Amino acid sequence: MNEIVNFLGKPRTIKNVIKNRKTSWLELFYDLIFAVVFSRLTESLLEHQTLTGFINAILTFFWLIWG
Repeated sequence: MNEIVNFLGKPRTIKNVIKNRKTSWLELFYDLIFAVVFSRLTESLLEHQTLTGFINAILTFFWLIWG
């Protein structure tokens, strides 16, 4: 674990602000896609409150996070 921290460097603290950093349109687009998929998953889970529906929602969510 310590080797990974050395390779990546020390993490920034909340006080270390990157000046003139702006959010790109691609980042905003991916945030929007994530929000839509998450809302559809929870909506589907509310409609199908079975063990199969729950497992399907969990697997789809982890596939989304992994991807």
